[in-house]
Amino acid sequence: MNTITKEQLSIYIEAGFSTREIGEKIGKSQTNVRFWLKKFNLVTIPKFGYQQTEKLCLKCNEVKQITDFYTKRDKEYPNKYPLPYCIPCTNQQAIDRQRSLKKLAIEYKGGKCSKCGYKKCQAALEFHHINPEERDFAISRCKNTSFEKIKKELDKCILICSNCHKEEHWLKLVGHDCV
Repeated sequence: MNTITKEQLSIYIEAGFSTREIGEKIGKSQTNVRFWLKKFNLVTIPKFGYQQTEKLCLKCNEVKQITDFYTKRDKEYPNKYPLPYCIPCTNQQAIDRQRSLKKLAIEYKGGKCSKCGYKKCQAALEFHHINPEERDFAISRCKNTSFEKIKKELDKCILICSNCHKEEHWLKLVGHDCV
């Protein structure tokens, strides 16, 4: 049965969740949430028209101060509203995404330094543009770019370890081996 307890609902209501957000969090439909709210004679607090001071982070499941969330402006809602994850969770999500994209990019380029074969540490592998004038963007700086676009940029690069990368730039700068 799709039973939702009064205690469950109360926690989310106090944290400022809408019926849609409560449903997403507990894996129930918005209609089901509204049914149980009505049954327990509970109401959610409107998002706009009151000053929200606390919010539940959907990632770490902790109720935190509203100032612990990044805010976003939206054309649909001209007032600032908090994003669903707290600042530390949002930052960690970005770090995890960047690491996963780099892992995919390394696998796409063969998984090891094309000069010396190094493959121990993902952090020590870098992408070197063969022709810097063809470079459209720095792969390390792409945040909201699809992997398909990243692949097009990777096709202009070679995968090398940080030592070989430094040597490559030294050769271009000085014109002879490092000594």
